[in-house]
Amino acid sequence: MWYDATLTPQRKMASMDSTLRPMSTSQVLDRTFHLYRNHFLLLAGISALPPAVLLLAQAGFFLLAFIPGPKLNFFPAEAAFIVGIIALVVAYLVALAFATGATVYAVSRVHLGETTTIRESYRVIRPLLWRIVRIVITVAVRFAGASAVAVAVGVGPVFMMASIRGGPNPALSIAVGLLIVVAIIVCVIWALHLYCSYQLAVPVCVLEKRGAADCLKRSRFLSKGKGVQRILLVLFLSAILTYVLSLALSLPVIILAMVDTTKISALAIPVALWDYLAGFAAGVLAGPIVTIALALLYYDERVRKEAFDLQLMMEAMGQQQASQAAAAAAAPTALG
Repeated sequence: MWYDATLTPQRKMASMDSTLRPMSTSQVLDRTFHLYRNHFLLLAGISALPPAVLLLAQAGFFLLAFIPGPKLNFFPAEAAFIVGIIALVVAYLVALAFATGATVYAVSRVHLGETTTIRESYRVIRPLLWRIVRIVITVAVRFAGASAVAVAVGVGPVFMMASIRGGPNPALSIAVGLLIVVAIIVCVIWALHLYCSYQLAVPVCVLEKRGAADCLKRSRFLSKGKGVQRILLVLFLSAILTYVLSLALSLPVIILAMVDTTKISALAIPVALWDYLAGFAAGVLAGPIVTIALALLYYDERVRKEAFDLQLMMEAMGQQQASQAAAAAAAPTALG
């Protein structure tokens, strides 16, 4: 069981009384933006790592495209591009796992009334990095597999119907079409449910120090019931916010294109640079929100399913009594 060992028993009990209470989804979101607003530099600074990796990769591809360099005849350009994409994906996944774990740790500190720094958050998460990477990759692979099933359900029957000589019966086509639509909807819902059920795995890993496979199982347990719906809502709102920020930051380019399309080609390089910087800014600003909300949902689900607040309160009371007994035992010695 995890708790912040740096808190005194009195502060532990006070912080738990004010923060570790069952919250509705709206209260979770309100608490999310409260922490985000009050600790913006800390949380935005941690979340800047994945957008920074992406920005550096975009800058590299940009320089290769516009600045002529030595040609490597022994290494085809297509192969170099594929290797670059693979390297970018690996670097981005590692950066995303690192930043997500560090953000969860930082949220756990500030949520309970303590302080931390960007350096400390990354330092604490460093031993857990590859475990978090395994979780991120496993969730991505499983969601991709579920999505592939949904695509196969939609595409497979279409090819089968097309292979029938003379064309299928119209009534049969309508019936099969309706069944395909229903099957696709069911598969999409299943894929989203599967994806959402694993979203508490990283908080479990950071705050309970479990193995990757155990974190995935525990995430499914904690998200049972309405937890999946709440996680889906958080992910949906975060996606909308990221899109709105990206759109707002790209607004000057959009206005320029609407006014005069000839200026876009003439200003191709500045426009591309602005677009890269806008994506970076949107990632930094919106990146922490979903992780903050998921960390708070982790606490909330533990409070609801395991009475986590009572467990920590009993531990804090035990520590308080132990410290009082130790002080009482030390008092006669000091007087003597």
